[in-house]
Amino acid sequence: MSRIVTNSSANTVYKNYSRNQMALSSSMEKLSTGLRINRAIDDPAGLAISETLRAQVKGTDAANDVIANANNFLNTADGYLQTVHDMLGRMSELAVKMDDATLTTTDKDNVVGEYNALKAEIDGVFTDAKFNNGAIFGSDKTLIVDANGNEFTIGATDSLTGGPTLTDITNSSPATDALTEISAAIAAVSTQRAAIGTAQSVLSYKTIALQNYSDNVSAAESRIRNVDMAKESSAFSRSQILVQASTAMLAQANSSSQNVLSLLR
Repeated sequence: MSRIVTNSSANTVYKNYSRNQMALSSSMEKLSTGLRINRAIDDPAGLAISETLRAQVKGTDAANDVIANANNFLNTADGYLQTVHDMLGRMSELAVKMDDATLTTTDKDNVVGEYNALKAEIDGVFTDAKFNNGAIFGSDKTLIVDANGNEFTIGATDSLTGGPTLTDITNSSPATDALTEISAAIAAVSTQRAAIGTAQSVLSYKTIALQNYSDNVSAAESRIRNVDMAKESSAFSRSQILVQASTAMLAQANSSSQNVLSLLR
């Protein structure tokens, strides 16, 4: 066909050239970013799945951070309670000394003074101990421990209870009464520390589970979102050759109409 107004061959070649150029540009973008999906048009369904998985990973990693902070909090609480245990042990020694008949009144006054000072310090631990400006003892602490919003509570009824009941003593206080109070206090603090240890054990297993979940979800998201470099490199080479070929053919198609001029000579 010798028509010059509409060059159908050139139009067809240009259409193929445009497609090849778009494919080449897409491959270049993917290879330069390392991502198979750079915008929604690349894979609408894959993008939606990928973003959901990304949100799960971010939420899970945040929950792991919360658990790490909770463990620091519990370590702080346990450290305070270890100090309380130490003071109770010393108070037990002092209570026994109260019945030492060889002590003078002044000696007993010194024993009583130390005993009551330690008792006041223990009371202060349970009223004044803080973590990040928040009271440690006497209230529940609730944590979000996964990306789905599930909660874990460290209860004030077990691990974070208030302090044991202790009374001041005098020179005439029976040692047996003080020792009974101290024994009960040691048992109560031991129960608190055991509850703290249990909470930390549970949280450590949660951390392991969350890390495993995050790793696997990240791998799934990577398979959807990230580009296969070897495969995309092959696609890039193919598109590059096709662009070069279609460019050459477009030049040929544009020059073919020049042959019509020979009919006019």
